Amino acid sequence: MGSAVGKVYSLLTRPIRTFNVANRAERVISREKPVPAPQYASTEKQKKLTDEVNPNFLKEHYLKNMQLDQRLKDVFVTSTDPEKIIEPTKEPRSLPQSRYRPDEHTFDFYEPTIIPVGKCSLKQALKFIWQHKHDPVTHNSENIAAEYKIDKKIIDDVLKHFKLYVTNKQDSPEDLEDPVQEMLDAAIEEKKRKDLLEKKE
Repeated sequence: MGSAVGKVYSLLTRPIRTFNVANRAERVISREKPVPAPQYASTEKQKKLTDEVNPNFLKEHYLKNMQLDQRLKDVFVTSTDPEKIIEPTKEPRSLPQSRYRPDEHTFDFYEPTIIPVGKCSLKQALKFIWQHKHDPVTHNSENIAAEYKIDKKIIDDVLKHFKLYVTNKQDSPEDLEDPVQEMLDAAIEEKKRKDLLEKKE
């Protein structure tokens, strides 16, 4: 609403503002001496005090001081280019001594070297889940919690929610095969076989 009123007001007052602009501008430009801007009362007071102390201050200020001018002429600055600093050449980095090519990437899990109290590694978890599955009496949650120093409630939750799908009861957790890894290994072998066939052709 406010912006609409402002637009209407602007449209109405524009002809008044722009009336006879060229003539008014010509009149200001053609004046012999422009009218100085009004000064503050404090500035006027300062000018009066300056005139009382030294009436010829402005005249002396704009006169050329020959002594200072001569001093400026006497000053002579010479500059020389600084010597080029030769940076020592960097020794070429030696090539790596080990040319061992790493094996193909696998999805093996990382086994930490230090396991804090109250925690267990994935390998340990697989082990006690497998032991509990095959002998729940001997490897009950209390015995597992005491062995690994983990809270019994956490062990109960792990045994409840995580299961191992083992076809052969004689298998140990170390013998369990990862189906994803098996598929990946098969794909790598197939790729190597195709590469060999292409080279022979």
